[in-house]
Amino acid sequence: MDGTLYCAPELRKKYADAAYQTLSHYKKLDPSQARIIVEEKKKELEKQAGGSMPYTLTLKSLGVPIEVWHKENIKYVDPGQFLVPDMKLKKTLKFLKKEYKLAIFTNNNDIQTERVIQALNLKSLFDRVFTYNSFKLLKPDPEFFRRAMAQFEARPEECLIVGDRYNVDLAPARNLGMQIYEVKGPRDIIGSTSS
Repeated sequence: MDGTLYCAPELRKKYADAAYQTLSHYKKLDPSQARIIVEEKKKELEKQAGGSMPYTLTLKSLGVPIEVWHKENIKYVDPGQFLVPDMKLKKTLKFLKKEYKLAIFTNNNDIQTERVIQALNLKSLFDRVFTYNSFKLLKPDPEFFRRAMAQFEARPEECLIVGDRYNVDLAPARNLGMQIYEVKGPRDIIGSTSS
């Protein structure tokens, strides 16, 4: 969702702070030490993957259980404080919904995802929302995509995955035979229907 349905630098910073706090609490580290460890690991993973790496996967690679991270970020971050509805995005999604089934695929948890959808005022526009809680899987695991596709009873060639992280959102989808569309934010989604 972040980077695809919205761009909010302040919210990204808040998620980063939550990641540092989570590692600090979980491994009983000084917060400044936790920050260094998280950022160094994130850079290492980004170099290996050739693209941006979310804090969820960074913390997982540091041995933090996903549920611990999600519990901490639910407590620490309220996306609604940083997000506002984008009427052009909503109009574009309404237009797309007339012809297509729309879904969200996110590594976030149910609570944070619901908060984001509410803050952006997009609740009625998605046929399904797939979070970590849906399958206890994280993107880029291809099984996440397979299970979501099965919920729609769709074949890979019938699916278009839109995302901002090639290595996390798009490469696994492409490898399964899905079509992909890389974006840098909601402006690219809005612009996609104007031609």
